[in-house]
Order: sequence, then C-alpha cells, then structure tokens
Amino acid sequence: MPESVDTSYHSYFTLEKVAKGVWAAIVVPGSGAVGNAAIIDLGDVTVVVDTFALPEAARFLNETAEQLTGKRVKYIVNTHYHGDHHYGNQIFADRIIISAELTREVLTTNGPPELGEWQDGLKQQIAALQEIHRTAGTPRLIEALGYEIAEKQALLAATPSIRRVTANLTFRDTMFIHGSDRTIQVFTYGGGHTCSDTMVYIADVQVLIAGDLVLSKTHPAMLHGYPGVWMKIVERIGSELDFTRLIPGHGDVAGPECIQDMLDYLKRIPEYALAAAQSGSSAQFWIAKGIPAPFDEWAGSHIFDWNFRWLFNQYTQS
Repeated sequence: MPESVDTSYHSYFTLEKVAKGVWAAIVVPGSGAVGNAAIIDLGDVTVVVDTFALPEAARFLNETAEQLTGKRVKYIVNTHYHGDHHYGNQIFADRIIISAELTREVLTTNGPPELGEWQDGLKQQIAALQEIHRTAGTPRLIEALGYEIAEKQALLAATPSIRRVTANLTFRDTMFIHGSDRTIQVFTYGGGHTCSDTMVYIADVQVLIAGDLVLSKTHPAMLHGYPGVWMKIVERIGSELDFTRLIPGHGDVAGPECIQDMLDYLKRIPEYALAAAQSGSSAQFWIAKGIPAPFDEWAGSHIFDWNFRWLFNQYTQS
C-alpha cells in the first residue's frame, strides 16, 4: 500500500490487495458499513463496486480509491438493491453508476421510505434485537447480535443525511468496461439472493466480485431470495467462471472453495427447515436446538434465525 494512503478509513473497513490493481474493502463488523466493497484500477479508469451502508464510509472509500490509483473514480457498480450495498452512492452522484436493469427498476418503483417511518422502523428493530441479545445463549450469537445492533444504530443516526441515488446506466445480461490496462465484465445470471444480482469478473487476474450470491463462511440472508434458483446460479458460477480469488459481499476474501460451502448451505438449511416444518413441533423448538454444523461456526449467526423462520413459515403455509 502506498505510504500516501490515508488509513483513517480503518474505523469502517480494512483494505486487502487481492491482485494487481484490485483491492477488497472488507467492512469492520459493527461499524455500520455492513457490506463489502471493491476497488479496481483499469489503468486510465477507476471502478468501485458497491458503496457501503453509510455515506461517511463511502466518502473514505472514494478517497482511498483515488489515493491507490491516482485517478478519480469514474464508475460505480451496484451488485443488488439492498441498502448496505448502495446507500453510499450519493458520494458518487456525479459519476457513472451502473446496475442491472431490474435492480434500478426495483429502486425507482419502490421509492425511499419517509424519514420518520424509516426511523421508527429502525428503532423497533433495535429494540427487538436488544431483547434477543439479552437472552442469547451462545457467545457467537451474542457477538453477532451486538454487531447488528451497532450497525442499525449507526444507520439510524445517518438516516437524515441519506438520499437515494440510483443507476444512470443499466444493462440486461452483460457489459464490459474497457480501460487502458484491462477490461472487466459486469454481468448477471439473474436473481438468486434478490430478484437481480450483479457480479464483476476481472479475467486477467482471475478475480470474481460476487456480491451476496457467494459469501465467505457467513450466513447469507435468504428473506428476499429464491434458494432453488440461487443454487443453480452458484453452480453456474462454479462451472463457468475461472477464478482463484473471490471478493464476497460479506465475509473475508476467499477462493473457489466457497462455492461448495454456499451450495451446502443453500441445500441443507432449506432441507432442515422443511423437516422441522413437517415434524409438528414449533419453530422455536427447533431454533432452541441451535445451528446445524458446520454452519454454527459461520459469522452472522443471528441470520440463521431469520432464514429458518422464513423458510419454516413458507413450508407450514404451503
């Protein structure tokens, strides 16, 4: 890392050089940044992928990208519509912001919440999380809930300053950004984690930026997703894309091994919830059993509760 790079961003993210001209901005748990980002130097062009949940964190991301590459950020790519990956867009409002066509459609059709309603909702979520935190039974769950509460509190404090800035350039299937030193592919295989999920592939260094489609030993939130289709997308990623390093939407930089990890989760957790729903016992009875191994060692253990209840309700209501 150049000595001139300011390290004050460390309160929000740590920087990892993944390959020549490619850096992962891995969020600090509980900081409020929430979703990882990435910086790509194309030679004469700088690209940032995702912009965190807080504009303040995005400001540091912008400064860091420009210090690393020596160039103003020109392109922003948003991987999907969840706020922890695009609330920081406003810092880049005068740049070219790219998303899949359907991602922009969701964000423009469903406008931002009214401020008071948004703040009330966050306060209710924080109160509910604090109640669960008081009775949490494992150190890992206590830690995960503590991070989640801190992130919600940081977002609540930032809500008056957040304004939605959506893509001004969209694509349907794939597009390429050409720089003087390299070309990157921005593409989607459809929707799995959400209705539309974008990835970025850097072929010359075999790096894949996967958004929330593939995480690194971190529970993926399923509540807006389609687990069956999601599995097919992850299988396609594993069979069609030649990558050695992966920057996930959450968790640490990983390698191809995370494909099988995600497939195992997307298969086994729905199967576990289905068996629970068919058992006649309550969701709470099954939740009390804890998280099935090996996923009990993954980060974000509170998300398992969300996933399990959502799946359980789907299976009991079908």
